[in-house]
Amino acid sequence: MDYQIIEFEPKEAPEDFWDGYFQFTEANFKYHNPNDPLPSREATIQRQKADIPDFHVKRWLVITPEGKIIAWAGFGAVKESSSDYEENKHLASINIIVLHDYQRKGIGTELLKVLFKETQSLGRTVIETGSNNDFGKAFLKHFGAQLTIEGSENRLNLEEVDWELMQSWVDEGPKRAKDVTLESFSVCPEEFLEEYAEMYTEALNMQPLGESEHRANIDGKARRQTEKRTKEIGQINYTLISREKNGRISGMTEIYYDPRDAHVIHQELTGVRPEFRGKGLGKWLKAKMILYIRETYPEAQRVLTGNAETNAPMLSINERMGFKKHKGGEGYKFQVEELAKKLEI
Repeated sequence: MDYQIIEFEPKEAPEDFWDGYFQFTEANFKYHNPNDPLPSREATIQRQKADIPDFHVKRWLVITPEGKIIAWAGFGAVKESSSDYEENKHLASINIIVLHDYQRKGIGTELLKVLFKETQSLGRTVIETGSNNDFGKAFLKHFGAQLTIEGSENRLNLEEVDWELMQSWVDEGPKRAKDVTLESFSVCPEEFLEEYAEMYTEALNMQPLGESEHRANIDGKARRQTEKRTKEIGQINYTLISREKNGRISGMTEIYYDPRDAHVIHQELTGVRPEFRGKGLGKWLKAKMILYIRETYPEAQRVLTGNAETNAPMLSINERMGFKKHKGGEGYKFQVEELAKKLEI
């Protein structure tokens, strides 16, 4: 079939471009999420146009002669200015979306070639990606991708929460973890910015990562960049931390919320340092957060989070809270040299 692949820069897109873009994204969204409300168009455009600090980002569209968008590809890789460049300078991340009716026509393969050449131009040797649908998984395996980790998107419907149980976890918290206090913020206070960034890095890297090669190294500058971008794209962040009697940060959990998609809250990272486990900090933090959500965002209907299938402690807490698996996902990686052979490049 006839089509062209063009590079796409959201900041330069004219106003009349976006209707066609949303015909593509919303068709794909409804195919994979038939019972979910469509994401806010305003919020999507704002996120697309916002810079991602210290990150090479490129996007491509596949367009038919009639001007219909039928596929999309994205590329990302850390820049030398990033705090975690040394850990990830060999990596690139990619994503490919092809509308269901246009799959198995070689479009994904052509996009993979484009992404491969971009990876090669930056001298990266490993490509990481993932998929949460059967077609995507089969496509990646066909080209020799190695499975790195299995995970899932888990959902908590707020109308099903046992609020008495959540309150009991909060009441139990200071009894099991004596002399521990909880603090909250959206913008991390300067006086413990570097300490929090260190703890955040530790929490990211102690998650089950399987065979993934990505490793975090977040510093205070990177945290400030994240806070700035969160504000720029219209989101709200709220973080809870636990602090020990000696002043050390022992655990954390965080959420992100966009009032334009008011029905959903995204719960991101939760972690407790190993030396402080066994006294219910994870339960206390997550129960305190869910009670905060009920009080602050009464229009929210569900909380979304992601978990590795091997993260038994967090899965246990989530299951008792009422989280249920919505869909599975898998992470994969390509060795660039091997992918070149598969693509006959």
